[in-house]
Amino acid sequence: MAILLLLNQVDPTILETHLKSLPSCPEVRTYPDVGNSEDIECVVVWKHDKGVLNDFPNLKLIASHGAGVENILSDPSLPEGVPITRFVDHTLSDQMAEYVLAGILNHRLHLTYYREQQAAAHWRCRDIVKGRNVTILGMGELGSTTARLLIQNGYTVSGWSRSEKDIHNVKSYYGDDQLIPSVADADYVICLLPLTPATNGILNIKLFNAMKKGAYLINVGRGDHLNENDLMDALAGEQLSGALLDVFSTEPLPKDHPFWRHPKIHITPHISSPTDKAQLARQIMENYHRMKDGKPLKNEVDPERSY
Repeated sequence: MAILLLLNQVDPTILETHLKSLPSCPEVRTYPDVGNSEDIECVVVWKHDKGVLNDFPNLKLIASHGAGVENILSDPSLPEGVPITRFVDHTLSDQMAEYVLAGILNHRLHLTYYREQQAAAHWRCRDIVKGRNVTILGMGELGSTTARLLIQNGYTVSGWSRSEKDIHNVKSYYGDDQLIPSVADADYVICLLPLTPATNGILNIKLFNAMKKGAYLINVGRGDHLNENDLMDALAGEQLSGALLDVFSTEPLPKDHPFWRHPKIHITPHISSPTDKAQLARQIMENYHRMKDGKPLKNEVDPERSY
């Protein structure tokens, strides 16, 4: 029996090394070197080609390389009855929280602006951005960890989620009716939602117009949360002061995309919470043995909720 690494846009070498270092690890193969497809019981995937998972008749476990599973669930020919797991770990949450805090501080302190002034040998000063109200859309593990770090640094945090949350010092908004009120007083809106049919395109002109004029957007959820044309309009009309984007509908972002050259958009290449390969390998192996022993899987995805 074997585990197959089927990873697009990700180098499988480090994960393969970590898996093979663990005791009781079965054979590890890397796509397209599948060998006998009947040997494959577990596939670790990231942005796989639609339909390919049906090539493995004995597949019993699909493990996402990251926290997101939208690419898996959007496969119209996804094998029925095969459980799906996602990667959940404090390393993801801690790194995401630091990224968000850094993005806010960069905007408040104008650090990118000063770097540009340095390149031009200009000595020019700006006042610090004073607003410290933050709304986080998505209050799961990533959102709650981010909220705690922001509170520790003096920010007032509200959170919006599907259901009511009880998180210390975080005002909870929940349900469709409370989405717009949740962002009304925000200086910063952070998207940390899972991508579901209900959240696709949630960052749109209706939401932007409900935000405080001059608010700043950080999207570290998924690219399809954002209506790109609506963002461009909100920036042009100065409804938003800027945006930090780490995720995009098409990745890598095409070289001719207007975001690259927009002076109010800060781009990073999907690095806000990179997967810790050692931790991922341990979770994959634990779930592999749980699957073999007929035990409940950790971090199993509910397809009805899309996460």
